[in-house]
Amino acid sequence: MVKALINAFSENTYIIHNNQEAYVIDPGSNYKAMKQYINAESLNVKGVLLTHGHYDHISGLNKLLAEFEAPIYIHESERDFLFDPNLNLSVFMESRFKVKEKHAVQTLSEGDTLTIGDESVYVYHTPGHTRGGLSFKYKHYLFTGDALFRENIGRTDLPTGDQEELIATCQRLIDFFDPNTLVYPGHGPFTTLVHEAQNNPFLKAV
Repeated sequence: MVKALINAFSENTYIIHNNQEAYVIDPGSNYKAMKQYINAESLNVKGVLLTHGHYDHISGLNKLLAEFEAPIYIHESERDFLFDPNLNLSVFMESRFKVKEKHAVQTLSEGDTLTIGDESVYVYHTPGHTRGGLSFKYKHYLFTGDALFRENIGRTDLPTGDQEELIATCQRLIDFFDPNTLVYPGHGPFTTLVHEAQNNPFLKAV
């Protein structure tokens, strides 16, 4: 099961669950909706999966962990985003954000696998929007954060961004996975890899 929630900045939070075990992907500002859904479904939150460390994707993290004790998973080269307002961009917000539960942070790298019920979540390093971007594959769903959007790709003008690297990352996703894979991005509507291969101007130019 995949539940999508929309937050401020039009950021998408996803809750995936199987046999009452759940992961929250990119907990944005809509903490109330997250909590309501988790409690309504009687879910056990096994962890929080972060595609990257920008404020709009992590702003609900401290509230979530205050209620549901769980590890935070982020790429090993992105860990410092959680404690540096300049990197996570909260320096531009009303209050600067840092993760309070430092002990809860665990790092991931390409090829790692997590379990949820009787299913697996596969971890892929997808840099370009940030240096430590991650995508998560669960069943036929691919959660790409701010790497790949419907007919677009993520920004690369922010700290550690690299457009050439991001285009290569997105092309790798197109080449590696089944064309009918559903893409659930960090912003905007879902898409499929075959749609992006045929319609994404950044990838059609490759």
